[in-house]
Amino acid sequence: MDMDLYKALSLSPIVDKAEPDVWIRRVVIYEQIAPEPVIVREVSLTKGLNIVWAEETDSDDTNAEITGHSAGKTTFCRLLRYVLGEKTFGTKAGMDLIQKAFPGGYVAAELCVHQQWWAVIRPIGNGRSSYIKATATIEELLADRTRAAYQDDYPQKIGLDALLENLETLAVVRTNEAIQWGHLLAWCTRDQEARFQNIYDWRSARSESDWPSFRFSKADPLFVMRTLLGLFLPDELKGEEKLAKLKQERDRLEKQLEDLKREPQFRISLYENELRARLQTALPDKLGIDELPFRWDKLPPDLYRLTDNAVERIEVGIGVVDDDCQLLQEQIDNLGGTIISFEARAKVLDALFTVDEAAEGELDQGMAQRQNARDLLDQHGEATCILGGVLYRDCSYVQGRQQVLRFTQLQDAHAMEQAEAKRAEAKLAVDSQKKQIQEYIARLGKERASLQTKRDVLWAGISEKREHIRDLKNARDQLTMWTERFGKVGEFTELDECQKNLKDATQKIEKLETRLNTLLAQHDGNRALIASIFSGAVRAVLSSGTYDGRVSLANRELEFRITHGPAMSGEAVETLSVLLADVTCLVYNSVCDKARLPGFLLHDSPREADLGLRIYRSFIRLVAALQAHFGSADQCPFQYILTTTTPPPPELQSTDFVRLLLNAGVTNELLLRRNVAAASTSGDAPLI
Repeated sequence: MDMDLYKALSLSPIVDKAEPDVWIRRVVIYEQIAPEPVIVREVSLTKGLNIVWAEETDSDDTNAEITGHSAGKTTFCRLLRYVLGEKTFGTKAGMDLIQKAFPGGYVAAELCVHQQWWAVIRPIGNGRSSYIKATATIEELLADRTRAAYQDDYPQKIGLDALLENLETLAVVRTNEAIQWGHLLAWCTRDQEARFQNIYDWRSARSESDWPSFRFSKADPLFVMRTLLGLFLPDELKGEEKLAKLKQERDRLEKQLEDLKREPQFRISLYENELRARLQTALPDKLGIDELPFRWDKLPPDLYRLTDNAVERIEVGIGVVDDDCQLLQEQIDNLGGTIISFEARAKVLDALFTVDEAAEGELDQGMAQRQNARDLLDQHGEATCILGGVLYRDCSYVQGRQQVLRFTQLQDAHAMEQAEAKRAEAKLAVDSQKKQIQEYIARLGKERASLQTKRDVLWAGISEKREHIRDLKNARDQLTMWTERFGKVGEFTELDECQKNLKDATQKIEKLETRLNTLLAQHDGNRALIASIFSGAVRAVLSSGTYDGRVSLANRELEFRITHGPAMSGEAVETLSVLLADVTCLVYNSVCDKARLPGFLLHDSPREADLGLRIYRSFIRLVAALQAHFGSADQCPFQYILTTTTPPPPELQSTDFVRLLLNAGVTNELLLRRNVAAASTSGDAPLI
């Protein structure tokens, strides 16, 4: 098929869309703008095809420099996005490197927004303000920086936000989120990191672009694409708005129902999980407890009947353990009786020894009395007896008593020796017997304590089993109660009403979706137009004659697909589908008065997303043919910028198409003419 789709499909561009609503004429990167401007790089762009080519070496030397990559292609794209209103011009790490290398740096551009020319300057160094001037060149703006713009109001001040004013709807109806210029910019300037995977993935989190994202990552961007392409009928859009409200109501009812169900459902789940867990503990050999229902009339038994089986098994176990407890108690009682008898024998020994001690005490008392008499006679020997008138020591009676006392003194001494000996012997015998008895009692005590411990463990096990029975029955009873309550209409009035409202809302949504899908058939004109452009683009690039392209609005979602027979898939095909879909929309925008695209498109290194060389060059030739239809770039109704490391087709390698030639192997041919990473680690590198 002829690559000039306008000619091949007899397309007539609309007169008032003879110029893109947004395009960039000139970009200048400054190391500083004061006291005197110092230019790092200046790039002139035109309408039509603009190629940024970072050359790669053909050398097979594994030590050769990587010349195509890291030359600055993506940085250039990010700077273009930056002057078109994006808040960042790179990842945080990348911006930090540029800011350190160019603390006074700025990027400037001359751009056209809806037929109004603007000169803009935005900081890439430590500056905070952007500057703008209407109907001016960059140099004129540098001389007159009186009008500042900031992150939040920059797109509005240069008229980018106003490009969305004539849309059929200004919000994503499903979420009521405003459609912003940042959404449109993201579609027109896809992240390289998004890898051209599909038509609705515009930004990757890895690019750190801080763009206005969507709540629903697929449905919302597809809705925005249909809105910008004018693929909504008024009745359909009203239906979409009504559908969005119904879905919001359904979401609210689902949340309310979840809250209302939480108590009964929570209780049912709680007691069901508890019952299953307790049954698994009581019946460890029983399989499938996790899958069994609570109640049914089939085999194997349900959880309800299984609870009775478990209780019966536990009670049998309790009976066995109880018998063991009784046997242990008998042994404990017998040992207790034996200990008591031996403790009584020890008391008898203590009593006998006490009697011996009493007899010895009496002997000691008599001996003490006689010793007192001796001491008395000796004490009063010089005194005069009042009866005889003589000294006591000379008294015959006293002398007789002294003789008797001297004799008993000898007897007392002998008796004391014998008594002490007998007492010591008796004490040894008693102590020996008591020791034996106490050791035996202690041994019996340990044995009894051991038996008591075993008995207590068994008793505790019985208590635990009985508690397990109580818990099993309680879990079953509670589950029965809550299940019966939950199944009864009118038991939870508010819950029943919420379920009814949710059912009604769901039925209304289904009916409205069916009606909206029917309305899609009325898009025959515009859908057929965009489908014919995509089909022509596919057949022009894949010229074997066996390929075609299909555009679908099935289920109210926009889809572009390359077909080869029933279908075709693969990484390269998906990439080509995205590229051709974007170019199709660019062409469609120029011939359809309903479309509201800016006519600006930027693709960053699509070949690196696994696109074959032959197909890639054929794709570039397609864009060049679209430009050629208008005779010159100046007459072209769109601007397309492509970055690549792959050489363009030979006929397109001239300066008419290649607007910027880079080479990572030569410092001066880097975008910023220096390795900013090296400058950040080794001090300020000289500007080359």
